[in-house]
Amino acid sequence: MLPVDEPLGALFPGAGLQRGSLVGVSGPGGVTLLLSLLVGPLSQGSWAAVVGLPDLGLEATAAMGVDLGRVALVPEPGPSWTAVIAVLLDALDLVVVRPPGHCRSADARRLAARARERGSVLMIAGGGPAWPERPDIELAAEADGWEGLGAGEGTLRRRPGRVVASGRRAGGRPRTMTCWLPGPDGRLVPRRSRDEPTVVAHEPPERVAWAG
Repeated sequence: MLPVDEPLGALFPGAGLQRGSLVGVSGPGGVTLLLSLLVGPLSQGSWAAVVGLPDLGLEATAAMGVDLGRVALVPEPGPSWTAVIAVLLDALDLVVVRPPGHCRSADARRLAARARERGSVLMIAGGGPAWPERPDIELAAEADGWEGLGAGEGTLRRRPGRVVASGRRAGGRPRTMTCWLPGPDGRLVPRRSRDEPTVVAHEPPERVAWAG
């Protein structure tokens, strides 16, 4: 198990990233969420790769607490990007990739199997049809409008949002954590109620009444 910083640990069984698992991250706050997941493992000595994110802001990434000295950056992996991912899974604890194109089902299955065999964590940014296999854990980062702008003046300060965790390794019912995505310092931080992050487990769909 690779530890993740609070409050994200509350979304995972065992409070961390299970080695050998496939994690999907989607939504408008997905990059902030992905980088937040790297902070804990890297601070404990793990190594990671970030692939297919040429627009990643390194200064902002470092400000979030990501140890760039333990990250291999591959902004443009080229047409053989699945082979690049396979090599990285052999050597590193975590591999984050935004698929630059559609991934064939056979390639996706091979990469998932490689992660299980090597005990690495493969995190897919964006999700959707580019990645045909269902992840073990699916994290949807949902964000609302920014705060800080007034009537024609002010600066962007923080953005309220939530992270919904689901999937076959999510520990049962989907869970939602409300947070600032990002907060005033650029990091993902909980929107606290009595100094605790808000995490709720949803009822199964068949037990939810439609009100409308």
